[in-house]
Amino acid sequence: MRRGLRHILRTVITTVLLGLLPVGPASAADDECRVSELTSARVTASVRFKHEGEDYSKAEGLLTVKVPKSWSRAPDLLLNGDTERYRTAMRCLLRFPDDPFPYRDTEGRTAAPEVTVEEKWVTVDQRVLTWVTGLQTRHFGPWSLTVGDRLWRLELMPPSALGRAWWRKVTVDLGGRPARQVSSPPTTGGPTELTWVQRKASGKPPEIDVTLQPPAAKASAARWSEHPWYVLDALGWLPLHGALLVLVLLTARAVRRESVSAPSAGAVPRTTRNLLIVAGLAFAITVVQLFDDTLLGHFARQGTAPFWTDEHRISVHMGLALLTGLGLCGFGRPGRAALAAVVAATGSGLAVACRPEWFALPSGLWLDWVNAPDDVLRFRDGGGLVAFTASCTCVVFVWLVGVTAVLLRLWRAAGSTAPGRTPGRFPHAWLAASAVLSVALCAVSLWSAQNVWEHQSWLSRRNASEDYGLWHMATLFADLRWFPSDWLDWFHGTYFWWWAPSLAILAVLRARDTAAVPVTALPSAAELRTLKAFFVVCVAPVVGWYAGVPLPLLSLLALWLVLSGLLALGTRRAVLNRELPRTGHRLHEVARGADRQRLLNAARRHRELHAQLRRLEQGQQEEDRFRLEGELDRLHRLPHPSPPPGLPNTWIRLPPSIGPVELALAWGPRATAWGNGCRAAYFAAVFAVPGVVLLVWADHVRGIRWADKFVQRFGLVDTVTAAVALELLWVGAGFTLGVLWRVLPGRRGPVRAAGLAFVYASPVLVQLAGSRLVGQPLGTWPLELSLVLLVLTLTGLAMDIDTFRGERRYWPTRTGLLLSVYQWRTASVQMAFLVGQLVALVTIWQQLKGNDPMILIERSPSESTGGSGN
Repeated sequence: MRRGLRHILRTVITTVLLGLLPVGPASAADDECRVSELTSARVTASVRFKHEGEDYSKAEGLLTVKVPKSWSRAPDLLLNGDTERYRTAMRCLLRFPDDPFPYRDTEGRTAAPEVTVEEKWVTVDQRVLTWVTGLQTRHFGPWSLTVGDRLWRLELMPPSALGRAWWRKVTVDLGGRPARQVSSPPTTGGPTELTWVQRKASGKPPEIDVTLQPPAAKASAARWSEHPWYVLDALGWLPLHGALLVLVLLTARAVRRESVSAPSAGAVPRTTRNLLIVAGLAFAITVVQLFDDTLLGHFARQGTAPFWTDEHRISVHMGLALLTGLGLCGFGRPGRAALAAVVAATGSGLAVACRPEWFALPSGLWLDWVNAPDDVLRFRDGGGLVAFTASCTCVVFVWLVGVTAVLLRLWRAAGSTAPGRTPGRFPHAWLAASAVLSVALCAVSLWSAQNVWEHQSWLSRRNASEDYGLWHMATLFADLRWFPSDWLDWFHGTYFWWWAPSLAILAVLRARDTAAVPVTALPSAAELRTLKAFFVVCVAPVVGWYAGVPLPLLSLLALWLVLSGLLALGTRRAVLNRELPRTGHRLHEVARGADRQRLLNAARRHRELHAQLRRLEQGQQEEDRFRLEGELDRLHRLPHPSPPPGLPNTWIRLPPSIGPVELALAWGPRATAWGNGCRAAYFAAVFAVPGVVLLVWADHVRGIRWADKFVQRFGLVDTVTAAVALELLWVGAGFTLGVLWRVLPGRRGPVRAAGLAFVYASPVLVQLAGSRLVGQPLGTWPLELSLVLLVLTLTGLAMDIDTFRGERRYWPTRTGLLLSVYQWRTASVQMAFLVGQLVALVTIWQQLKGNDPMILIERSPSESTGGSGN
């Protein structure tokens, strides 16, 4: 009896004591993570800030956890990353196990945590990083960074399962900036590097709370993406496009004032009118692209027109994207079949935007899986994701048809002589290709959104409950819903805003070349203005971002001044612009295009006579030196442009340092400036291919950058379009070199190319100087500038060789012909070529070797505007 009473009393007491113990989430975490087995774990952590040499301040964290092999979860750390047991084990060591759905969009990882096995321990090394691109709180690894206007607060937030582990050493490197406040004094270190060391296990991690003040430039860059500054960011880029529009308008006016009278002159006003329309259309789309996100985001925060700016914001983006695409189709006139397809695609896209409930989409195109799970279920089961992806496909299709039609109309107008509509039709094969490409782009975008989800929710419980599927679907759609706005930002904001005006300017130049009667030796004043506009719009790099503040007009002004200065120098120092002694005439007025063959023959005879003189000096042959010099003297004379009466055979000597060879080289390989431009564009296209491959590798493929393409909406296709854009840019540079060939200073092709390369580099040099002041990285600009110089130099050499292409069959190699044309000695040329190659190799190697990105390239921060709503 007593034994029974004791048993009952013991049971009651045990039950009461267990009831008094906490049974909240901590108990569940202890049970899952076996926290009692982690008391012997050893932890070291570090964080390092980097301010200089970055667009934004960067923080890199390293967490090293050594757990004993006796820990029940230790074997799970060696499993595949897709297994639930692996995610559970990692969640215990790296996050808070109580949260079944951990999601971090502020933490970047270059690789999965590294796991190594030792005799008694299993070590986990996790490397994380974050860029401070805004004022929100950023969580990365065990750290929390709260970003303020001027002061930032860094806190250590250890995972709960490691709360009783031995935190042996914690290091905080502030990147050369002393702390403004430190909560607990460090054990060792200095003003900019603080270290907390625990000599023995204390069962409690150190309390670290550090306040730092970043450089003013980096604080400005972080603050500029917040409200309301992101509106000013768009306003900062708008003057650049406004200046380009004014430049195109002035160019069109100059072309109209300089009339051309020829049977084919009808193409000139038509191409000029197209240029005006395309420039205005591109500017209007640019305004939409710059302000669709920023203004809607600003109005939403202000509570202005919430029906449009908040409740139906995505529908507005969809409508703007379709409207701008229809504007392109309206100008391009793609034809009946293409127009019917565009109308059908537009109707489908507008139906999804205006009546989303018809397609299992929520009102306002927003899913709330917490408060409205039924909407998510209906969206998932009714194929809402497929319907919205199809509407995005319609947007891309309308745009691709419009872009193709615009480019076709612009170029066909230059070759059409009949008034009225430009002949030609929209090829059905291109229509089918546009449809296929649209589907592929949207499918890849959906796939990249899934990759982003995998990257940011990699530690979530996949089979915990039905909530995971709802959360996954809602988050995936929340990413994809911004596709219409992102499409404008990427395709038009990066490429099309300069593709269409550039082709329109080329069409004007082509039409003027066709209509030019008689053919002029040098470009006219209107053509020079048009070429300057082409170089600014098509070729010149767009730079001017300093610490979050866009100032592109500074670089544009530098470019315009240097380009104008180069052409002004050419009016005095170009070979064909040199004045003849005592006459006041210029060389291009005397040596006309009709005399070109005679000039080539004279140049060839001049080189032969010089070769004979050199052999005569070396004693290799016997010749009458006075006869050779007399013939050379005659080759240095031209017929008098306006001989005195009674002296029809008066001759005049060429200017000093100008001989028959220089005169022939100055004309270039073709009879017209347009022909020279096309020839130089061809050479530049060939020589640019290795450079394009190298730059695409450096900017898009090198290191982790290739892996980044799989988490970017247009990452993969952007690699292709960037290669195409680089090729077009360098082809445009070669074309400009060829058209300006006769008015650029210099007697040899490489000298002419060097002047144009300096013009290209002028805005970049302004950017590099500003980057030095605010501590921004130089990127691959030094590599690109060296490649541009190399491509243009090779193009100049090829143009000089092509000028004497009639002699090519007499020389075994082009190098031999070039040596003869330049009259260089073989040894000196080989030495100069070797030195030049060594300098180029050293420059490129230094650009690619010593930088961290060659070893470890981290993901760049997202630069979406603050009004994007992401």
